[in-house]
Amino acid sequence: MRSSCSKWGVGSLALAASLGLSGCFITTDDGHSRGPLPTGTLTVDWTIDGQRSGLDCADFGVDRLELVVYDLSGAEVDEVEPFCESFEVSLDLIEDSYSADVTLVDSADRSVTLTKTLDALDIIDGTDLNVSVDFPLDSFL
Repeated sequence: MRSSCSKWGVGSLALAASLGLSGCFITTDDGHSRGPLPTGTLTVDWTIDGQRSGLDCADFGVDRLELVVYDLSGAEVDEVEPFCESFEVSLDLIEDSYSADVTLVDSADRSVTLTKTLDALDIIDGTDLNVSVDFPLDSFL
């Protein structure tokens, strides 16, 4: 069996899902499709020193949150960089276990904070895993 999703195809799965289209499919060795792969959603929300204020983003020179998701082998699965002021991002992932790194970055993509690692992110078909991250003052570089 093989998946029609490439390493980068998972990120487009969120777009396909939002358009009501099917995303990744499993294809058996005889060429038959088994339908969409089981997917769940990872939602990461963040705060700066316990607050969700766009003014804090500007005051600390933060432009975006960099979220990089890895599979169990350590290979990068997806990367998203929502604007700091959104304070939340969601992405669809194929059912599996993952880890992720989150860092606040400036407009030149330089780290503004220490990177926080999120371990044991178990994505389950049809569910939304919510993870909250706070960047306290002592995490800023």
